[in-house]
Amino acid sequence: MENLQEFALSSNGDRWYLGKDETSLRTFVLHKANEASGGTETRSDVQAFLNSDSKGPERDALIAILGVSDDKDASEQDSYLPSS
Repeated sequence: MENLQEFALSSNGDRWYLGKDETSLRTFVLHKANEASGGTETRSDVQAFLNSDSKGPERDALIAILGVSDDKDASEQDSYLPSS
């Protein structure tokens, strides 16, 4: 079971969620593509998402809900948890 919190919605219908795997207790970002694009779901570690080359509004939205600056080091990013 997973706990998901939506943090971004694009104008084309793509959605991004911050999640926590109940088994491993690891946080992740789930991207759900819009139906016209096939509705594909892609999961990334929070750290990988924040450190990716993509610097779009969804990254800014994740930083905002986490309440952090984007200059945190990898060990701090690894401990991010979704709010309840």
